Amino acid sequence: MSINDKLYSTLGPAQRVVAVVSAMARRDDPETTRLMDTAPVSRYQAQDLEFWRRLRCAERMGMHALVMIEQEATTYLHRLAAMGILVHQPDFDLDMAHRLEALLTEAVGSIKAYWLAYATTCADIGLEPVELLASMGVALSPAARMLTEKETEPDAELLASASALMQQLSGRN
Repeated sequence: MSINDKLYSTLGPAQRVVAVVSAMARRDDPETTRLMDTAPVSRYQAQDLEFWRRLRCAERMGMHALVMIEQEATTYLHRLAAMGILVHQPDFDLDMAHRLEALLTEAVGSIKAYWLAYATTCADIGLEPVELLASMGVALSPAARMLTEKETEPDAELLASASALMQQLSGRN
């Protein structure tokens, strides 16, 4: 055993990290390799890592869906409030009301797209979407729940991209 190997064996985890980072910064590949290869080996007993990976992936997917849906629900409510204010103005602008109506429909289409992507991916992995959210201690707001149930076509482009994202977040891609 060389002197360097003896020195390497005395390094604690924090010291070894400092030495490895320093060697990597110098682009000293042989030194980096020696430091990594001489790190102590430990054996651990743990719960199945694939189980934990899948659970964490499902949680991330659920939280992402919740945030995106709630954001769109808030947008919808703001636009609805603007419509309420607009219709009570003495100089009521019908064109503006039609634009707001289109924006309201757009927000619901986005909510439907996110919900369908999330619910479909949940079903694909054997989970119930509301139950997954509840397991994390969260739930859709009453307004968001109502909007997920509206009879509106989802935004097709958003549905495709949200579905791909949910698949990725679920750990299936």
